[in-house]
Amino acid sequence: MKRDAGLMIMSGINKIKKLREERKMSRKELADKLQISYWALSKYENNERTPDITLLRKIAQEFGVSIEYLAGLSDENLLLSTSPVIQKILQLPPEALNEIDLFVDFLNYKYKLKAK
Repeated sequence: MKRDAGLMIMSGINKIKKLREERKMSRKELADKLQISYWALSKYENNERTPDITLLRKIAQEFGVSIEYLAGLSDENLLLSTSPVIQKILQLPPEALNEIDLFVDFLNYKYKLKAK
């Protein structure tokens, strides 16, 4: 694997492109669903641009994969949880994700102390 424009490339194939092709979607169809231009999607798929976190979240939701998978932090194509809590989190604005991250760190700390 090599890193290019911020996304990991699997055997020379961009993960967004790979997922789109697996679902037999046209580039225009996916661009319309994501509310971006055909040309912007083309640049993401050809690793000429890197999507921001908001767009990564939309793409992950569209394909039912994790942001970690899209960003190359995980090689596993894990489906997003259908848990109602996870679905609520996915609806939050990007700035809320920082607060959730901090709260999860707090909970991890709290419950590690209780386990001792």
